[in-house]
Amino acid sequence: MLVHLTVRNIGTEAQYFDGSSQELLDTQGRTHSSDGSAAIYLDDSNSFLNQINPGNEVQGIVVFDVPADAQLASIELHDSPFSGGVTVALG
Repeated sequence: MLVHLTVRNIGTEAQYFDGSSQELLDTQGRTHSSDGSAAIYLDDSNSFLNQINPGNEVQGIVVFDVPADAQLASIELHDSPFSGGVTVALG
């Protein structure tokens, strides 16, 4: 599954956007990690350690390998692997 995102830096310092820090959650309570190795084969995925200066934005594609029966509920977005993240409902 391809997830297209627009990421804007609303802070005061440069930050990195890294697709590998993002997760999908389905209605069965399963968490699906992104597939960074698949993303490198996409032209213009912009999802691997893309530095964004304050006020700028980048459009990126994050790749997920989810089972065919998965009904997606939300995506959890992180600015780093260590952040608490924010959950955004899908659909």
